[in-house]
Amino acid sequence: MSEISDYIDDYFTGALSAEEKQVFADRCVSDNDFAQEVAFYLSARATLKAQLQDQKQQALAATTVPKAKVRRITLYLAAAVLTGILALAGWWIFFSTPSVQQLSSRYIKEHLQQLGTTMHSGSDSLQSGIAAYNNKDYQQAEAIFTALSKQEPGTPDAVKYLGLVYLVTGKYDAAIVQFNRLIQYPLYANPGPFYKALALLQRNGPGDRQQARTLLEEVRSNQLPGNKPADEWLKNISP
Repeated sequence: MSEISDYIDDYFTGALSAEEKQVFADRCVSDNDFAQEVAFYLSARATLKAQLQDQKQQALAATTVPKAKVRRITLYLAAAVLTGILALAGWWIFFSTPSVQQLSSRYIKEHLQQLGTTMHSGSDSLQSGIAAYNNKDYQQAEAIFTALSKQEPGTPDAVKYLGLVYLVTGKYDAAIVQFNRLIQYPLYANPGPFYKALALLQRNGPGDRQQARTLLEEVRSNQLPGNKPADEWLKNISP
């Protein structure tokens, strides 16, 4: 078996310590590819188990065994197969349901890789920053948006875009700082709470999920930008 298969097998055969088992469980949640490997392992294991049980049944059928004993063995085998199927189904449902962190990560990949440019997007400098962002020249975009965000009065668009630069590059602490600034602007439809919740979910530190939940509830209640995904994600965050 491969190294990862050995690792998975060690988990299910009880060879891992309690700490290692926790690391394994956490990885199942955060690493979708690993979760699929575990699901495949369980499926293969269940298939092999069923084949072995079928062979045992055929061997038993070829021998002379009292009917009562055959019936008892058959019931045991049926119970074992049912238990395996239910366990596999439980693992499959668990791994096929994306976590809120995976949902927020997917949102970033699908909706925040490109910034829209319109006639109302502001100055030429802001447009240059947007172009750099869309070309994935995040270092240049960061420099432009940082300079614009420090102007008096700072433009909320520059603050928002600077936060998004930090968000897509994984600098979640810096992103949260900018989204806190954005929240302070008296905008009619302020995306700051939703973006801050995104950064918190991605950072996933102590207390981050609950902070994100509070922000998402605010987004949903006030129909702020991001209210549709917020409503969906709240179903995956326990109170």
